[in-house]
Amino acid sequence: MACDEFKGSTLSLTQAIKTLCAFFTVGVMLSGCDKVFEKQTAPAEVAQPEIKVNYDQVLSSANLFVYSQLSDTLSKAQALDSVVTSLLHHPNPLSLEEAQKAWVETYNAYLQAAFFYRVPRFEKPRYHEEQQTYAALREQIDSWPIEGGYIDYLPMYPLSGIVNDLTLKITLPSLMTQHGFSDRSFASIGFHPLEFMLFGPNGQRSARDFIPQENSVETVSIDVKQNSPEAVAEGDSDQEEKHEDEDGHNHDAVLPQGPQNHNRRREYLRILSAHLVASLQQLNDRWDPAHGYYAKQWHQPDARLNLSRVYQAAVDTIETDILSEHIMVLLTSESMDERRSAFSGQDLANIQAMLAGVNNLFTIENGIIGEIKSLNAEVADKMMAELQRSTRDLSVLKESMITDTLAKRKAAFSPIQQRLVSLLESLYLGAEVLGIELKALPVSTS
Repeated sequence: MACDEFKGSTLSLTQAIKTLCAFFTVGVMLSGCDKVFEKQTAPAEVAQPEIKVNYDQVLSSANLFVYSQLSDTLSKAQALDSVVTSLLHHPNPLSLEEAQKAWVETYNAYLQAAFFYRVPRFEKPRYHEEQQTYAALREQIDSWPIEGGYIDYLPMYPLSGIVNDLTLKITLPSLMTQHGFSDRSFASIGFHPLEFMLFGPNGQRSARDFIPQENSVETVSIDVKQNSPEAVAEGDSDQEEKHEDEDGHNHDAVLPQGPQNHNRRREYLRILSAHLVASLQQLNDRWDPAHGYYAKQWHQPDARLNLSRVYQAAVDTIETDILSEHIMVLLTSESMDERRSAFSGQDLANIQAMLAGVNNLFTIENGIIGEIKSLNAEVADKMMAELQRSTRDLSVLKESMITDTLAKRKAAFSPIQQRLVSLLESLYLGAEVLGIELKALPVSTS
């Protein structure tokens, strides 16, 4: 019976359609008859507007974050360079302490944005030719762990290192050639050689090591105790013998069996500090939101892909940099020789700085968590809570715990490990909300 034979009232039409549909299967009735019925009687449903992720806005916030953080690092590095200059003009315990403090502040500022090296990017051919790619700059800025004896003397080796190798020139090209010469740990430039120069072995650098004095004659006393840095340091007092150099300047006399080649050490320190500033300036310029080469790449068509790369870099920082390269070593290794900041004793502060960087990236205005909150407030709140808990749990630890026994380190850092795993779980939930794909974790976090 054809439907168009039913003419008349709406009621009779409805009854006829139902009678016809009774002869068909449930599947046909659902797909066919209901459609006819809906067209005649059901009110049209109002389509819900689709919530879209503002990928461009989040990327702009991420760019602002990395540029602001690198700008802050650059400012601190310039201040460090000024303090180093002051130390070289007036070597004394106070100026050395100021330089050490400035190094700590600069390095921890750098670590808060350092993970952006993980974000894939295009490099100019010129950067490859000149060895100035992001990877190359990072290797020059933050190569670790390092061998202190490759740079300067050690307690039992008073003539070790580049400083005391009179066949090597103390110039930037020469130091660049020596950087990673035969092993990655043989670093000659960057934050950590600068750290060793300022803090010395075991954090016991003496300001006397930077007194202008050539001392290029390689002399070694038979008395090892007399030669040790501790013995030299014990001689630091206001009543020490003074002498005048050729220019008429008074300087504290230094034992001939003590550290040698002061002027080479001074020049090395000056070059290290100046090169660090120049390298950070390059990175800072490339992230300039207006004209930076790396910043311009945010404006490519696939903003969602770019955001996934930034998000992945933050996840990898927690998984690899913090959990694998720092926390896992503290939980499993008896030896602490592979520490990141072994000479300054800032390893815990390094972990805190890296986590702070991830936290700031996610919580910046118009940032990642804000966008997630507009889509799923519950997931955003979970992420915020895990970030805050992880930061709080790390903040109550003491730097001395880094060098505790393995058993004590396990007791202190196992809860931190579990907290960071929970943070990773929440970050993966946030990625799902944003509709971005992340690589699978190597193991289940459940």
